[in-house]
Amino acid sequence: MYELEVLREKFPIKMGPPHVFRFRAANEYTLSELDEGYTWFSRRDTLNDPMDSNPEFVKLSSNLEEQKLLYDTIADSLLDARTKRYFDENMDAIRLMEFAQTKVEPFVNSFGIACFTMYPMNEKLWEIYASNHSGLSLHFDITTDKTFFHNVHPIYYVPEIYSREYNPISEPNHIVDLFYKKTEVWSYEKELRLLKDRTGRIPFNRESLQNIIIGAHAKKDFIERIIEITKKKYPNVNVYQTVQPVIINNFRCNLLYGTVQ
Repeated sequence: MYELEVLREKFPIKMGPPHVFRFRAANEYTLSELDEGYTWFSRRDTLNDPMDSNPEFVKLSSNLEEQKLLYDTIADSLLDARTKRYFDENMDAIRLMEFAQTKVEPFVNSFGIACFTMYPMNEKLWEIYASNHSGLSLHFDITTDKTFFHNVHPIYYVPEIYSREYNPISEPNHIVDLFYKKTEVWSYEKELRLLKDRTGRIPFNRESLQNIIIGAHAKKDFIERIIEITKKKYPNVNVYQTVQPVIINNFRCNLLYGTVQ
């Protein structure tokens, strides 16, 4: 019903840097993201890997010099005389570090996470994150929205996640490393991760969206709503549908809406 052209010889969608892909389920949340032009950034404790960015692996430094540096930094920043006096009388470097440790979890949970991947030809991602081939994959060119994608980085897959010490003053940004390591069991995702300083809806430049790839099992009403939104909000974006469920070395698609660029 939708087929305008069958693309068999050459896949028309560019892959590799600077192109990234985001898999989404076939639901109202995905339609909302597309219609309103935003990406949803999740808390780390809503991700499907309990080890991912887990604050339990963050231990603030036991180095006495680092603890004193934290104490002196905070003490010097207190301008109110009453607060300063209370701090001097009731706090020392060790107590301060113990208190700071209790703030690690809410600090980590304050970041928003959005997950992308390098290539759309990933059978497991279509199954897990695109409603078993009934959802879609959004294709972005990150150079078209450098502000939104400014800190997208690949995940580094390791055999095991270990606890690590962080120096909150001398290395304040080191804790961000926590968000870019996962165990090797997830390496099939070939994930690119985008980190923001808050969770929830964050808009992207609509010009950065290049193509929409719908899964082979998508329902008619979902396809129609995607095409309707695209016509209204993304006039230069093509909508494709995979010919059959994606498997390795077999990724053909039909053009449903738009023209091959």
